Amino acid sequence: MTNATAAIAPTIRPGMGMQYTSEIFDRKTGEMVSIDQGHWITMDELSKAFEIGRRQLATVLHQMDFLQIEGTGRNARNRIQDWVIAKGYGKRNKRKSDGMPFDVVSAEGVRWIAERWEAAKKAVEAKTSGPAEEAREALQEFKKRRSGPMGGKQEIHWVADHFPHLTHDQMAQALSLSRQLVTRFMRMRSDQIANAKALRERHRRPTGDTSRYVA
Repeated sequence: MTNATAAIAPTIRPGMGMQYTSEIFDRKTGEMVSIDQGHWITMDELSKAFEIGRRQLATVLHQMDFLQIEGTGRNARNRIQDWVIAKGYGKRNKRKSDGMPFDVVSAEGVRWIAERWEAAKKAVEAKTSGPAEEAREALQEFKKRRSGPMGGKQEIHWVADHFPHLTHDQMAQALSLSRQLVTRFMRMRSDQIANAKALRERHRRPTGDTSRYVA
């Protein structure tokens, strides 16, 4: 590992993560044997290790092609890509209590991310300069005056209303969201606007003059 990599290596604190094991059948003894698969951490723990917010973490991991968007609408989630699983860098799991999906990253996966972290983070920061940064700052100021929190969809619509010149890539970087999610919500927004416009046009359309005139 290079010195530059060591400088941005994540801090794995005590109590983080979980130990994974798998069981295989030992034909010699006729018993099940536990195999240690190492220490794995969740995305929440990974964001704390790199001292960055969850949304910002996802943006950097998307830059590395480590994550992808799956699902639509409220069910859209960032999930690790298949190649990550094949390399042994991550696993997909579900909580036993409610079946909620979540991903974990192995020690090897953390090292892989750390080696590419600085370059990926700089690439993300470069994309957020200029108009995207202006939109980010304006939204932050608006949120300070707002009483309640804003979801990703609301943030996308706000930026689209106030910064209509931004591309989907710039909006994604300004909001630390994936481009796929921005495109999906913007397409839904366009459909809603088109439907509302069509409805107004139908209401404005004359129904024809059915009155009779008496000479």
